[in-house]
Amino acid sequence: MTDIPLWRRPTRGGWRLEADEARTRVDVFDPTGRGRASVATKPVQHFTGRFAERQNAVTSRAFETSGPSLPGREPTPVTLNPHDEQAFVSDGRGHGHRRREKTGHALVHGRRYEFLHTGGRRADAMRDGTRIASFVRRGSRSVSRDDHCVLDETDELVLIIFEKLLKPGRPGAISDFFTALTG
Repeated sequence: MTDIPLWRRPTRGGWRLEADEARTRVDVFDPTGRGRASVATKPVQHFTGRFAERQNAVTSRAFETSGPSLPGREPTPVTLNPHDEQAFVSDGRGHGHRRREKTGHALVHGRRYEFLHTGGRRADAMRDGTRIASFVRRGSRSVSRDDHCVLDETDELVLIIFEKLLKPGRPGAISDFFTALTG
């Protein structure tokens, strides 16, 4: 049996992501299979020249294992379907902050969301200052989520983006270094 990477697995509510062929965008699908949003993602580097085949295979494997991420420091546009409304999400990167102190942000339908990394494997999702969900990452195998209130479709849309693209608990630079070495 093939193990499906965590970012490709549907949430317990049935929401899922799919990357486009060029790996520069993910689409968010609700449990009925209807496309609800598109989010630009960081492009996967493509190599040419000597050793390009091996380098491209390594980056492709890394993408399949770890999944997409947001492209940079600036807020990333999110196109909401079916009316092409615009929303924004940011992974909280900034200058002068430690990774564990970074907070992801989203603005969707006039609601302000925050994604607070509260520990090495934990995060809380906030909507307009109220905690709506808590996440716990259990290695690369699973993420569990506890809801703290009744959630609607907008909340679910934001929570899948937080869970799959911002990834709860950000392990930090040391873990990233060793992951890069083993990838």
